[in-house]
Amino acid sequence: MEKCKIDNEKVDLISNFFKSIDLDYYYWLELGDPQLEALKKIKSKCDELCFYRFIVASSLVAYRLKTSGETYWNRLSSLDIDPLDPYKSVEAFLIENKELARNAKIKRLRALKNKDVIFSSQIKDYKQNLGKLYENLIKIYGVSYQKTISFACKMFHYGLITEGIHANVPQKIPIPLDNRVLKVSKSLGLISEQNNISCALLAWKNISIKSGIDQLHLDVFVWRKMYFTLL
Repeated sequence: MEKCKIDNEKVDLISNFFKSIDLDYYYWLELGDPQLEALKKIKSKCDELCFYRFIVASSLVAYRLKTSGETYWNRLSSLDIDPLDPYKSVEAFLIENKELARNAKIKRLRALKNKDVIFSSQIKDYKQNLGKLYENLIKIYGVSYQKTISFACKMFHYGLITEGIHANVPQKIPIPLDNRVLKVSKSLGLISEQNNISCALLAWKNISIKSGIDQLHLDVFVWRKMYFTLL
């Protein structure tokens, strides 16, 4: 494995920048996120269990999208959701919209559904501890890191915000390292090549530790401000 060469001066500079921003600003960015608005619509169609099942299931297949993430969630918000089997609703969406890599995505959905008894029984625990959600999803899929698992935690947190809850987000949840974040990472000089995922993850972890801002809130800033400013 390639040894990462992290520019500590840049990490310190970027960390100080994030540290200088008032926490309320990060919350303001979340409240203005179109993805959060989509979740509010979804919430009106579901009870608590259905809502969080649907959020996690939809997040875990949110890769290789044909549209922006904002449009993806807006389309999901218009679905008729089966309150007893939201997994089936997400699967139908993938098929009807001819989503890319849908067979692999359906496989991911069914892996979660097969663990639903365990997963769903701990929804209330996840609301108290997002780190537990991350750990359990990692176990279900048998991986050390997947951007969609981190993203599922971010969107679960957005679900909490629709209930008026701004939960504490543990720093151990890595940033959802999608193409948007990778492009920003390269533009900031954190990585030399855009596909240098392991080094980018390490850089954002260090920024999170030094700034005191968890990685999911760093991601909100990258998505809502940095990407459009730098690129």
